[in-house]
Amino acid sequence: MDPQALSGLFGTTYSPDPNMRKRAELQIRALSKEEGMLPAVMQIIGAEGVDPSIRQACAVWLKNRVERAYVVGADNTTSDHTPVSVGDRAALKSGLLQLLVSATSRPLRLQLANVLRSIISRDFPQEWPGYLENVTALLSSQNPQEVYVGLIATVEPIKAFRYRSSSNNLEAITAATFPLLLRIGQQVAANPSGPMTAEFLHLVFQSYKNAALTSLLPSQMAPDSIVPWGRLMLDVVSLRVPLADMDEEEMEKHEWWKAKKWAYASLNLLFSRYGNPSQMPASLAKKYKTFADNFVTSFAPQILTVYLEQARLYVAREVWLSKRSLYFIGQFFCECVKPKTTWHLLKPHFETLVSSFAFPQLCFTTEKQELWRDDSNEYLRRTFEEYDDYHSGVSTATSFLLTLAKTRTSATFIPTLTFVQNLLAAESTPPEQRFGALNMVVCLSSVIMVHPNVKGDIDTFLLRNVIPLLGSDVGYLRAVAAEVVGALEQRFVTWNNPEGLAVAYNAIVKAMDDPETPVRVHASLALAEMLRHTYGSYTSEPIVFVSDSGIVKDAVKQIIGKVIQTYLELAEATELDTLNSTMDTFVQLYADELLPVSAQLTSRLATTYMRYVQEVIQLEGAEEPSDSALEASENKMFTLAALLKTIGTIVTAMDGSTEITMQIQQILIPPILITLQHSIIDVLDHALDLVDSLTFNLKTISPDMWPIFEQMYKLFKGNVIDFLEEMLPSLDNFMSYGKETFFARPDYCEMIVDMYETAMASQHLGEADRVNACSLIEAFMLNLRGHVDDKIPRILTVALKQLDPAPKTRSLRLANLNVLVNAVLYNAPLAFQVIESFSPNSSRIVFDKWFKSMSEPGGLPRVHDMKLSIMAMCGLLELDPNNIPVSVKDGWASIVPAMLGVFKGLPDAVSMRKKLQEEFAEEDDEELEDEDDVLVLDHDDEEDVYDEDTAIRDVMARETERLQQNAEKLAAGQTDVVDDESLSDEEIEEELGYISPLDSVDPYLAFQSALATFQNVNPAGYQAATTSLNMNQQVLLGEVMRLAEQKKAELAAAGQQQA
Repeated sequence: MDPQALSGLFGTTYSPDPNMRKRAELQIRALSKEEGMLPAVMQIIGAEGVDPSIRQACAVWLKNRVERAYVVGADNTTSDHTPVSVGDRAALKSGLLQLLVSATSRPLRLQLANVLRSIISRDFPQEWPGYLENVTALLSSQNPQEVYVGLIATVEPIKAFRYRSSSNNLEAITAATFPLLLRIGQQVAANPSGPMTAEFLHLVFQSYKNAALTSLLPSQMAPDSIVPWGRLMLDVVSLRVPLADMDEEEMEKHEWWKAKKWAYASLNLLFSRYGNPSQMPASLAKKYKTFADNFVTSFAPQILTVYLEQARLYVAREVWLSKRSLYFIGQFFCECVKPKTTWHLLKPHFETLVSSFAFPQLCFTTEKQELWRDDSNEYLRRTFEEYDDYHSGVSTATSFLLTLAKTRTSATFIPTLTFVQNLLAAESTPPEQRFGALNMVVCLSSVIMVHPNVKGDIDTFLLRNVIPLLGSDVGYLRAVAAEVVGALEQRFVTWNNPEGLAVAYNAIVKAMDDPETPVRVHASLALAEMLRHTYGSYTSEPIVFVSDSGIVKDAVKQIIGKVIQTYLELAEATELDTLNSTMDTFVQLYADELLPVSAQLTSRLATTYMRYVQEVIQLEGAEEPSDSALEASENKMFTLAALLKTIGTIVTAMDGSTEITMQIQQILIPPILITLQHSIIDVLDHALDLVDSLTFNLKTISPDMWPIFEQMYKLFKGNVIDFLEEMLPSLDNFMSYGKETFFARPDYCEMIVDMYETAMASQHLGEADRVNACSLIEAFMLNLRGHVDDKIPRILTVALKQLDPAPKTRSLRLANLNVLVNAVLYNAPLAFQVIESFSPNSSRIVFDKWFKSMSEPGGLPRVHDMKLSIMAMCGLLELDPNNIPVSVKDGWASIVPAMLGVFKGLPDAVSMRKKLQEEFAEEDDEELEDEDDVLVLDHDDEEDVYDEDTAIRDVMARETERLQQNAEKLAAGQTDVVDDESLSDEEIEEELGYISPLDSVDPYLAFQSALATFQNVNPAGYQAATTSLNMNQQVLLGEVMRLAEQKKAELAAAGQQQA
């Protein structure tokens, strides 16, 4: 293959002419199937005289080719993925390391490193036995470029095998390379000004940390390893890096700070996972307890001492620390709070760390000031995101403050709050520091509002220190003051007099007209919290003054139109999803007031939604979207979800107003359709919720809604087969309220059955998804009874195939049984005909499973299960004896006793369902639980702390261990994997939201009627069934018949009253 001609083809892929570009791409695709293509591409990459962009294009192509086709499975042998030939594989392995040496471009090396990792993960060690020998030779070289490639060739296989705990490959790699890595690290650290010192250390520590992610090898735990490695990491952390004449953004990206980042990360991992015995899960303690006991007493204090010194130097402005370094230091301080050994060392410094390490990171900075001035929307976006960005200074400080306050409350909380109070009380406190103090209140609000010595005086604190700042001349102080009000009101401020609440309310409403956008946003959010607090369904402590006089709600009622207008304008201007989400509060509370404008409000939200959707489609439709485009698309997804959620709240609030709901439905059909047509996965569940709400509230399916049904089917058959659970309620509604259309459209019936068959056969779906498929086909048979006879054989065939092997989960076994029972209820003779033809004795097998479920305690756990079996059995009782299969005739007399067994459990099931419904309704009043238990007020300040986080770590470690064991067994060809304990014996609860056509049927009256028919059509069977009853069953039969007569009399009396 001619490398020069091939180079020309890759160059043509940059042509501005799309036709030329496409032809070149097709030629390259065709050539990729030929042997010799990969060596030719490698030759181009290694040629110094070739245009760098062409070499880069070749490297990207090589990476993709190896990732997709180095090994091609039998199920993926498409023309585009012709496997790489044996000869080309050999050429790759023989020349790749040297190619990395010659490739001095960082982007080029990045692509080639990915190629290396792909090959290693598949071929090492069996197909590349000399690899480690080649790597150690590079690491031992005197040529810095070769050493650098040796470090890359060490870290890439470690990345490939880091999560494969059962593999010996990682141990072989570390045994061969880590002594060399340690020596290299020590040598270059002794000469910080060396040309590649930082790059070398970056890769050395990256290798160490990745190797220790899931397990620590015995060789790594040995003193002759942990001590020199630890000392090297601490030396690098402590090293003062001379980076003059650089701005902060450049320094953040510099190799030295990448090296330091990996040193910090390695030290933190050693302590948090392997060296902290009090927080170590039991599954890890079995292996690492001895190491941890030694580490926490001998080595952790040294790390803490170095980190404290780094924090001191940073506070004194003697050194600069990157954001990642600050994060790792803060994370380590958090880890040191719970173990008594490290807390004893940290405790004397906590007040200094609060005031000098955490607090400055919460103050208003020059960067924030520039954003406030130049781009207030970006300022808001970063303000909301920085709490969730665990690498940000705000997140680091918040985590440290909360860990202290929640874990060592008695020792740290009041001193911390006193520090805040002093800053706020002093008139000399600069605005940027006052901002930081208020920010600390926001961070600690969850603790402040549950601390018994503090929460009762918060209204006074607000009126004295916060509300006045809403009138400050400094814009960012007005914004953070409103944020404090919202944060504290979110957790139920006790207003001890209505005048104070009125002052706060008026200040917040005034702030909603502030000229600065961030102030208006935070004031709007605070107002919503005041309403949630006062009238929300989850108030934990009723506020007498507010709940009696309705100060806030009545006041907002007078300006609700203006409030909603403000929210809409702010949401459209800032694209903050939290504003759309918060609007739900107003829609719920003021549904009556908003009724006349609900259609217009929905139309405006829908218009905004459509605009954002088009932007997302355009962003994601780009051939190679940039990182900024992907980030913009992701941000818009949050906004889209919030818009749909708000629209959903409006739809729910308008339930009962059919005319307006119909108007809203017409407005929403285009947004729903475009979401489904373009498979906008991130908001698909919200769109489907809207379909459910609209169809359920209207109880009818308008002609314009059927294209949505068709699109749901196309979507399911396309790339979102796993959204069946989200589709199920809407599909059920289409069948329940659109029966006539299904009767007239066989193709719609075919779609439902096809979805069922597809879901039950798909290898991509689990048993939970198949339960949903069973529910779908149940609704199909119950709602369209008598009109889909031709579909019953296909349905039964699928269900019968599920019997052997039986599903693992109880829920799927029951769901599949219900499908079989539904078919019997739909048309018993037809069902028996299909079952009998499926396999010998299949009727008997089905009946045995059915009767077993009816006789076992909890075999039919829900009211629907019981009613379904009773109604299907009633149909059997009414069968002509000639239609009874021979294989089950001898058990026919058992039907009545079996039904009586179900009737015996039915009252308890109905009672339990009613109780659950009542509890579900009450849950709205207890949505937020009392959080007093998060505080460790009475904990011995010198002991280890065990809390919820410790328990969560233990659970996660056990689950990880189980999954690893299963993976190892499956890899070894074993099938005795350890099941999740919840799978086989999981509790099946009532589906309170499920409405079945059987809900309107009275099982007692149905049984009474069926028993009479049984006596007439099959006297012999009736005689056998009734005379075989024991004394208890005879009493139960009498009680069932008495209840039937009672219900019949009640119905007759109700009919007379209506007449």
